[in-house]
Amino acid sequence: MYAPEIMTGITIFNRLLAAIGLLKAKQKEKSERTDQALYALYAAVNETKAYISYLESGRRRNRKREFAIARLWHDASVPLRKVDRGLAERCFIKGGYWLEPDTWSELMVNKKRIGLDQIIKSTRDLLMESS
Repeated sequence: MYAPEIMTGITIFNRLLAAIGLLKAKQKEKSERTDQALYALYAAVNETKAYISYLESGRRRNRKREFAIARLWHDASVPLRKVDRGLAERCFIKGGYWLEPDTWSELMVNKKRIGLDQIIKSTRDLLMESS
């Protein structure tokens, strides 16, 4: 039979291993949530950039495409809320912008920090802090 000190040591060691396993599982879950949020953000950013290029080439506005972009921004805000609430809020507002872009001034866009370059910088910051 083992001495009580050895049994206590084994119990503590087992609990420590369980705690380490739990920490690793939580880190993995957080990493997966962050990846999911980043993928949704990339989809919104890339489609927005493509649409802006489309407009800059002289083509007409496409409301159906703008509504789809709004949906991408709103969709990105959902997984992002568990990773970065501030950026999630900005993405949600960005979706609202694409529903009614004519009602937004450049000053309003800057005040709400929803300019594409501002969002891209925040996305890059999130990517770097989660790596």
